[in-house]
Amino acid sequence: MLEIRRLSLRHPAPLHDISFACAAGEVTVILGPNGAGKSTLLHAIGGYYPAAAGEILLAGEPLAGIDAARLASCRALIEQHPARPAGMRVADLLHIGVAQADPAMLAQALDLCGCQTLLARDCASLSGGELQRVHLARALHQLLTSKAAQRYLLLDEPTAALDIGAANQQLATLRQLAQRCQLGMIAVLHDVNLALRHADKVLLLKDGRQVAYGDTAQVMTQRRLEQVYDICLTELGDGHGQRAFIAS
Repeated sequence: MLEIRRLSLRHPAPLHDISFACAAGEVTVILGPNGAGKSTLLHAIGGYYPAAAGEILLAGEPLAGIDAARLASCRALIEQHPARPAGMRVADLLHIGVAQADPAMLAQALDLCGCQTLLARDCASLSGGELQRVHLARALHQLLTSKAAQRYLLLDEPTAALDIGAANQQLATLRQLAQRCQLGMIAVLHDVNLALRHADKVLLLKDGRQVAYGDTAQVMTQRRLEQVYDICLTELGDGHGQRAFIAS
């Protein structure tokens, strides 16, 4: 279990008293308007920013006490704008951060992310969507080869460079992967309807503060989303349990 307990940060953006958890096999989505602190929180969970108060626990152990090598074996973070190293082949990028390469695990990651045909390409030649898929395959290779008992994938706007169909398919694939490989997954998203469809749990932020956290259906109510985003919404349903929100 990855637990965030009353976490507060001063820099690079203030966060106040954030508490939630993510279990193996579970997808947690962080939602909120621009400037809410979503990416700052994700990077703090990854161990990149120190806490001003509170703590982050991984399997009951304070994250601040875990050394870099061991931390790399149990968590991987994909940035909103991942690196595009000119002169480096995709095949080489896929081994960054991997303690011991495993051809079978790499093949599985490539297959899941649809990157098999990109191996010989220079990273500088990739489109935004292709680059996201390659970095996702790299992160999966890093985690799937790890011997750590608990592994977590942290994603900062993983669908930003994808069209609506590809975004929906990618999140569906990620959710299946989380369940099958027992990876905990925390993703920052902007699309509330993608979160509604694919998240097990949702954390809502506004102005660096926690508005709500819990099961997706319970957290994502029309009234609460209107409060967080300062917008009037209309809720739609298909009569079979699928919900969506549109701006009124």
